[in-house]
Amino acid sequence: MELTYPLAVYIGIAAVCTIFVFTLWNRKKYKGGKRAANTDFVRKLPAYKWMMIEYQFLRIFLVASLIVSILCSVYLTAKPIQVKTVAKEIHNRDIMICFDVSTSLDEVSTELCDKLIDFVGELHGERFGVTIFNCAPVQIVPLTDDYDFVIAQLTRLRDSIEDYYSYDFVGNYDGEWRFAGTITNVGGSSLIGDGLAGALYNFPDLDDNPDRSRMIVFVTDNDLMGDPIVSVEKACQLCETHDVKVFALAPDFVMDEANYRRYIESTGGDYFNTRDSRAMDSMLDKIERTDVSASYTKVTTITDVPDEGIIALIVGVAIYTVCARRLRL
Repeated sequence: MELTYPLAVYIGIAAVCTIFVFTLWNRKKYKGGKRAANTDFVRKLPAYKWMMIEYQFLRIFLVASLIVSILCSVYLTAKPIQVKTVAKEIHNRDIMICFDVSTSLDEVSTELCDKLIDFVGELHGERFGVTIFNCAPVQIVPLTDDYDFVIAQLTRLRDSIEDYYSYDFVGNYDGEWRFAGTITNVGGSSLIGDGLAGALYNFPDLDDNPDRSRMIVFVTDNDLMGDPIVSVEKACQLCETHDVKVFALAPDFVMDEANYRRYIESTGGDYFNTRDSRAMDSMLDKIERTDVSASYTKVTTITDVPDEGIIALIVGVAIYTVCARRLRL
């Protein structure tokens, strides 16, 4: 335990000592009133003896409680704090989740969203981001370790997909939220290479911090309908160049599976297909085991701890009040 303003303690103790010395210096045995003679008989009475004992005890408690109250007030003025330094584990991994939001992937996407919500909640220290694409990639979650926000956006994406099939003409419809920004006038749909390249360059410190481990969770059926700026092969080459591993999940109706799988695996990642009932779990398990490294940083927390001082002050004031009333001060 430490004090924020330790000087207040020294000033308070000096003030208490000054008051104590001044009180003793000005102490008088007789302060006026009527003198009485022949009091020996009264002094020998049991009731008088008991009253004097009570008086002495009350006076001691009165002075003690007053000193305690003053010292507690000084202690609280000094603002007691607790400084705690702990080693915080920081995982050196960035994970970008990238969804193809064309309607052919809806069943796979909603199930994976549920899996990812649990997955994100179990990890600690990684940074997550979410990118969606159709004709163009849109980042809905920048890379962050705010897991509550990541889970909220994954939940919103899942709900948007589900709402698409329960259109309510009265309103309260969020089914087209996932299409905002991903549908452009360039034509076409599911421009897979553009989506993967967009997810890659959504890593904010891709060139400035090459030591971080990075990976992309990529969900698409590889059903290209249009002319992309970047092909899947070229996008995978870019990922390989920047040492970003791609873990792809595809439905059983994936197009050109052999070449697509070869491109994905060239990044150092892996390919999974939903024809395997455990594909999603297997992919997330492998991601969890891949490039696991951690660094530790010291985190210092400062917490106010006035509780003991406040309790002692309340007790001291209560005792002083009772004694003062009993002594009729």
